[in-house]
Amino acid sequence: MKNIEQILKDAGIEVTAEQLQAINGAVAENYKPVADYNKQVKKTETAEADRDSYKEQLQTANSTLEKFKGIDPGKISEEIEGYKRQIADVEAKAQQQITARDQKDFLNAEFDKLGIKSERTRKSLMADIMGEDGLKWKDGSFLGLSDYLAKENEKDHFYQTAEEKAEEEKKSTAAGVAPKFTDKAEPKTEQKGEPKPVPKIW
Repeated sequence: MKNIEQILKDAGIEVTAEQLQAINGAVAENYKPVADYNKQVKKTETAEADRDSYKEQLQTANSTLEKFKGIDPGKISEEIEGYKRQIADVEAKAQQQITARDQKDFLNAEFDKLGIKSERTRKSLMADIMGEDGLKWKDGSFLGLSDYLAKENEKDHFYQTAEEKAEEEKKSTAAGVAPKFTDKAEPKTEQKGEPKPVPKIW
């Protein structure tokens, strides 16, 4: 995501350090970063996922209770055990969906930081990282993700390293301050038509 300074540069607007500080202060007071918005979206999605899970559990429970009507007491115990297994399966499925969503959100944020824009590359990396033989998910992040991405990047180079970005910025800065030698004077042209006067020899 571009910061306000980069947006101004892209628009061809140059500001002083004091002006940039004032602009950043005004933006911070009046606008919330995308990360905060995404957190709220994530909370809403989690609540919706929980709601759907409880709804499915309730439907399963109601369906099971209907089956109890007219059932021999000796079979109730077996039905209850079956009901418990169904609830456990529903809870496990809901948890898997929540975890998968959290993993995708985490990876998308990391890909954005690195500037990986290709959807094909992002999907391929996501499938490898989240697969059975992928990286371990612990405490809301993938262990060893940075090393894994750096290793894959050496093969396919799908994002710029910090060193490459620094070198590119250095070159861009150098090009911006280099003097430009231009001669705006109009070229001298000889008038055609009348011949030049021949100097007189006395």
